[in-house]
Amino acid sequence: MSRRLLVAPRLWTSCRTEATSFAFRGHPTRTSFAIGQDQRHLYASSSSTASFVSRIAAGTTFNPPNTAAHAFSRLRTAFQRPSSLPGAPSSSPPHAPSPILRRLLHSSRTSHGPRSYYPSLQSPRSQPRSSSLVARLNSFSPNTILYALVALNVAVFLAWQYAHQVYQQYRDPSLLRSLQNNFTTSWRNITQGRVWCLLTSCFSHEGTGHILMNLLSLYFMGPPVIMMLGNAGFLSLYLFSGAVASLTSLLFSRLSLPHSQSLAYSAHGASGAIYGCLSFFAAAYPRTTFLLFFVVPVPAWACVAGILGWDLYGALGRRGGTTDSAGHVGGVVAGLMWFTLLRGRFR
Repeated sequence: MSRRLLVAPRLWTSCRTEATSFAFRGHPTRTSFAIGQDQRHLYASSSSTASFVSRIAAGTTFNPPNTAAHAFSRLRTAFQRPSSLPGAPSSSPPHAPSPILRRLLHSSRTSHGPRSYYPSLQSPRSQPRSSSLVARLNSFSPNTILYALVALNVAVFLAWQYAHQVYQQYRDPSLLRSLQNNFTTSWRNITQGRVWCLLTSCFSHEGTGHILMNLLSLYFMGPPVIMMLGNAGFLSLYLFSGAVASLTSLLFSRLSLPHSQSLAYSAHGASGAIYGCLSFFAAAYPRTTFLLFFVVPVPAWACVAGILGWDLYGALGRRGGTTDSAGHVGGVVAGLMWFTLLRGRFR
């Protein structure tokens, strides 16, 4: 990297650097300044100790000042007050910058040197919004993300309980209908434009046993996946698996049920999203031991294979149950798809 030396009559400065050279007006080592009618040529060369020898055409000797601070002070004065030099032309306005300063300002504007790597010193507009959102999500602790998901599921569960209580006491179905329209996956909601139900249904539970099992699974399965993917990656996997589970459930109900029953079909729950996290972890670390029912040790791949086989049997062989087996299958497949996209990270 080159550094620049600026030399003016009766001014002297030196700069210690690894390599010092200055090219002005296209010449690699020769620097010329025109002052009045007198043309003076200065030759600058640099080495590891950065010294230079000057020669003035009129035979005037060049005496450096005693201190570097004095030299920098005089150099600054020359930049700010070009008319103070004897014999200098006064074609530029009194307050206009000197030609040397204009060249310096121009070079600083067009310079493509290294920028600061400190994020706080850069404008937020220079960073894409997506990257800033990911950085903000990853700035939280993993426990904060996990507890936020648990709190959101609990809040929707309490809303369901309150809606049922209001309907039983006051026969007012408005709140219950609002939850059905916004927190369940159904063909009626999709055809009426409420496509957000594909995601919001992943935070919705009505039964106490349903939410306890799902949140217990999330509590044990969430932390290792967060450590693997980060907060933003974990949330992306969670939402992707939940959306795929909802779509799989809808498509399977439309293909397997009569038309009237498929229109009345609805589903909700976090099982598909959690199964996606489970299958992703099992694909990354298939020999990790899981405790089935907190007692039986099984490898992760066998656990996921058993869940997939059981839910396939439930979707194709068992009818009339309340378990969304097709959604579970969709969640498992979504986790495997996500691992396929990111498997280069875990080799």
